Amino acid sequence: MLTSLRRAGVGGFTLIELLVVIALMAIMAALAAPSFRDFIVRRNLNTVTGSFMADVTRARGEAVNRNICITMCMSSSAGGTSPACTTSGTDWQVGWIVFLNPGCSSTLNTPISTADVIVARPAISADYLLQAQGSSPTKKFVFNASGAPGVSSVQEFDAVYRAVNDPLTLKYAINICVDAMGRPRPIPNDKDCSSYR
Repeated sequence: MLTSLRRAGVGGFTLIELLVVIALMAIMAALAAPSFRDFIVRRNLNTVTGSFMADVTRARGEAVNRNICITMCMSSSAGGTSPACTTSGTDWQVGWIVFLNPGCSSTLNTPISTADVIVARPAISADYLLQAQGSSPTKKFVFNASGAPGVSSVQEFDAVYRAVNDPLTLKYAINICVDAMGRPRPIPNDKDCSSYR
């Protein structure tokens, strides 16, 4: 009698039940994959724009706090041992550096010493672009002791995924506006900095 009770209590999955569970899991995974991809693209675009705006704000704040000029520029070697500004291109995806500029020179492209470097941001993933816009795209800001970035008008940057016509770019891209006082703000990607309030 004890043996028959033990056999009755033993259970398991049949092959059919196991195949049904696997099929349901595959369907749920297929439904979740596009949402997961959207989540990753949106998160990475927010990280790119957040890092850029934080470093613009930091450069501006350091200029005011130290009462000295601070340069922020696209980098030719942000992760290298001798960071320097690049003078070509419009894509800040290559990385950027923030450094002390005691002489307030708009032509200074290399920190006087490595101790003057405040931020050296390495290149971001090649899947993401952070492009300066306009007729003369900004490659460099020189913040003075008042925090002004040395630009006469609002500067616009587009943070996009791969290409402008990519569906995820159209859905999640962000424009960044940096005004003449050096204050960055994000706006929807289909809006223009000069007209958006």
